[in-house]
Amino acid sequence: MKYLIKNCKVIHRGSKLHGKKVDILIDKGTIIDIASKITDPKAKIIQGKQLHASIGWMDIGTHLGEPGYEHRETFESLSKAASAGGFTDLVTMPKSIPAIQSKAQIKNLISAGKTVGTDIHPLGALSQDLKGENISELIDMHHAGAVGFTDGLKPVEKSGLILRALQYVKQFNGIILHHPNDPSLANEDLIHEGDVSTSLGMKGSPSLAESLTTYRDVQLQEYANSRLCIHLISSKESIEIIKNAKKSDDNIVSGVSYLNLVKCHEDLSDFDSNLKVKPILRDKQDQKSLRKGTSDDTIDYISTNHCPLEIEKKHLEFPYASHGAIGLETCFAVLCTDSAKDLNVETIVHKISIGPREALGMEIPQLEKGAAAKLTIFDPTVKWKYEVKDIQSLSNNSPFINSEFKGKVIATINASNISLSE
Repeated sequence: MKYLIKNCKVIHRGSKLHGKKVDILIDKGTIIDIASKITDPKAKIIQGKQLHASIGWMDIGTHLGEPGYEHRETFESLSKAASAGGFTDLVTMPKSIPAIQSKAQIKNLISAGKTVGTDIHPLGALSQDLKGENISELIDMHHAGAVGFTDGLKPVEKSGLILRALQYVKQFNGIILHHPNDPSLANEDLIHEGDVSTSLGMKGSPSLAESLTTYRDVQLQEYANSRLCIHLISSKESIEIIKNAKKSDDNIVSGVSYLNLVKCHEDLSDFDSNLKVKPILRDKQDQKSLRKGTSDDTIDYISTNHCPLEIEKKHLEFPYASHGAIGLETCFAVLCTDSAKDLNVETIVHKISIGPREALGMEIPQLEKGAAAKLTIFDPTVKWKYEVKDIQSLSNNSPFINSEFKGKVIATINASNISLSE
């Protein structure tokens, strides 16, 4: 079937179409025409009051369910959640049962993505079994299609292991992703250290737990002269460290979770376990620095930090609940609704479309005639309510259930796989 997207504003920095309103005609997964006005009586019309179009969005750091945690998420449910949120591509974490650490596993994940219609770009395990002791078979995984290597949100404490990994991936221009945190200082990552932690009677995690590790990682990267992604920062101190490092080195990139851009530790006063996440929510000054860092490109991408969990892991007293929240379906809407003062729509879209791909050195899809259709169509003015019945994920550990948003994905198009919102 042909699809005709009418009167949509293109958001694609670097493209000659950026900022222009056009019609886009798609047939059999290919963009066959782009013009100011197109008519085709055989095409299904996609239209709206203020439609926008960008290249398909990409999420770095999506937590898989399958294999091993199929009760949390299957490939099919993950793809549905991604499409509902506008994501055509997912860069997935290696935490599963078993950990993703072989070329066969990498190939299977890529193949699974093609089956369900959402492109999966796996991150391989940095260390064997994610234990932080010995380096995994990085070259084999690279040749199989791994786009980088990480132990996920489990920080590697041994500096020597990080250094060896950085040196090892240089031979194929690979990249290491590391989430900065020092568990010996973090007090189990319950809550940010500050007035709120004191008032609630909980041990807090100081920003030092993150910034100290961020500084270490930057020094190791500089020594190795390799490629490093500092994944999901949460503090103003880390922003300053990365900003200074980037002045002389373009081999350092960084990302932030969308929750850290819209929530802070004051939001934990009612002990909502769905806001118990990693990285933890810090104070308003940290949030302000993160927003500024996102705008000035200190931060290269925004992550949904999608982490599905079963109800038994979240419906507990706050100190005992597991860390994590789903985010694929709400990331754009939350940012569009809550961050308009500091992050405009163009910046948000750039950080979830081009930014992730540039950070990992991946090819940027083109929005042009003859190109494969990899598009996200959205309207930043549509108002809607996120309810349990809307959730496509198998898990519902979201802090935004029954929230009203402004900004909605209208269609997610990945070649011949097209998902339309209701």
